[in-house]
Amino acid sequence: MQDSLSQRVRGWTPFFVLVDIISVAGAFLAAFIFSQLIPPHTFDLTWVPPVKEGILLSLSLCGLVLHTVIWLREGHYMYQLLNGRSFRICAAQLLFLALTLFIYLALWRDYQVSRKLLLFFLALLGPCLWTGKIVFLQLLKIMGKRIQPRLRILVVCDETGEDATRQWFSNKTMLGIHLCEVLATEADACHETFLEHRLEEAIKRGRPNLLIWRLPTDAARTEKIRQIAESHGTHLAVDLLPIVGDMGSVQLTEYSQMKLVSLHKHPLVSPAHRFLKRLLDVSISLPVVVFVLPFLCAGVWLLHRLFSPGPLFFRQSRSGADSQMFQIYKFRTMNVNHGSESVQARPNDTRIFKCGALLRKLSIDEMPQFLNVLLGNMSVVGPRPHMAEHDAIFTLECSQYALRHTVKPGVTGLAQVRGQRGPVDHASEIKHRVTSDIEYCQNWSFYLDLQIIARTFLHVFSFHAKSC
Repeated sequence: MQDSLSQRVRGWTPFFVLVDIISVAGAFLAAFIFSQLIPPHTFDLTWVPPVKEGILLSLSLCGLVLHTVIWLREGHYMYQLLNGRSFRICAAQLLFLALTLFIYLALWRDYQVSRKLLLFFLALLGPCLWTGKIVFLQLLKIMGKRIQPRLRILVVCDETGEDATRQWFSNKTMLGIHLCEVLATEADACHETFLEHRLEEAIKRGRPNLLIWRLPTDAARTEKIRQIAESHGTHLAVDLLPIVGDMGSVQLTEYSQMKLVSLHKHPLVSPAHRFLKRLLDVSISLPVVVFVLPFLCAGVWLLHRLFSPGPLFFRQSRSGADSQMFQIYKFRTMNVNHGSESVQARPNDTRIFKCGALLRKLSIDEMPQFLNVLLGNMSVVGPRPHMAEHDAIFTLECSQYALRHTVKPGVTGLAQVRGQRGPVDHASEIKHRVTSDIEYCQNWSFYLDLQIIARTFLHVFSFHAKSC
C-alpha cells in the first residue's frame, strides 16, 4: 500500500519506461539505416527491417521491461533518476539488453543476423537511452509547474529537519509536487495550541492535499491531527522516524484485525527463500566436499606429519541458528594439547605450528566447514559462528548481538568481506561486525550471496592484516 506521495513519484515510472521503449526503437531504426549505408551494401535502401532482424528489437523491448520489473522495482527507478543517476541506469540497461541478445544468438547458432546491424544497435543503445531520459527530464522541468492536479504538501517538523525537508522536495516540482509550507517548531513546543491553531491556519492557507507529520506523536495526538486534516479534505502521513528511531526499513502490514509496523526485515523466514539459499549451499558445498576436500586433507595431513603430528581435524562447539550448538570442523593449525582453546588466535601466536599460519592466512583451515554446510548446520554465507563464552561476552558489548542468530552461520559473510575478521581488540570492532551481520540478515537476497562469495575469493588472497 502506497501513500499519495509515493503514488505521485513512482507513478511516473511507466512514462519513463515508455520513453526508454521509444529510445530503443529509435536506436534500432537508426542502426538499420546505418547498416545499409556502410559498405558492403546493395544500394537498395529500405526503411522497414525484415522480420528475421526485427526479432532483435522485440527481444530488446522485452528485456527492457524485464530489467525494469526486476532491478528497478519499488520506485527505485524514479529515485535513481531524481538523484542524477541516469547514466548508471543506462549502463545497467545496456548490459542487460546486450546479454539478452547474445544469449539468444548463442542458442540459435544458425540464425542469420547482420553483424553490422547488431554492432550499430549496441553502439547506439546507450546514447539513445541516456538522451531519451535527459530530454524527458528537461521536458518535465519545463512542464512540471503546469501539471494538474498538483500534489500540494504541508510538512510539520522540528527546526533541525527543516533544511533537509526543503532540500528533498527541491527537485520534485517537475513531478507536479508542490511544497506549500514547512511548519518548523522547537521540539518542546508541540503542544495543543500549536495543533489547534497554527496547523489549522496553515491548512486553510495552503489547502494541501497531504499533511506530513514529522514530530513525535502518540495515538491520541495522531487521532486529533487526523481529524483536523480530514476536516479540510487533507490526507495525513506520519513519519515514524521520530517515533521508532533509525531502525532501518520499516514494514507496514495489514491483517484483518491488525496493522503491524515491523522494525526488522527477515527475508529468510520465507520457505521459498530458505529453499533457494539451501539449493545454493548444496550446489557449492557438494562439489567442494567431493572434489576439493580430499586433496586438501592429503596435503594438510602431510604438513601435520612434518610439523605437528596429531588429529587432522579440529572440532569445537559453536552457536548456530537460534543459538543451537553444533560441532564445527576445521583443519587443525595449532599444536596438540595447548590447553587454551577459548583464547582467540593472534599474530605470532606460539600455539600455531609452522605452516599453520599460512593455512589460516589462505583460509584453508576453514574448508572442512563445507561439511557443516552439507550437513545443514551452516550456510556458505552468513554470520561467523562463535563459541558460547564469546557469545556471552559479545552480548554484553552489543545489545543487538542476538539478532545475528536468526540465520545459519556461514563460512564467509558480509562482515568478513568488509575486513571485519580476526581477534576482537575493542568493543567497537564487535559492534561493527554485528552491524554488518544484521544488515545481511535483514537484506538477504540470492544476488547478495553471490556477491559475497565472489568478494570472498578476492579477500582471501589479500592477506588481511588481522587474519592469523
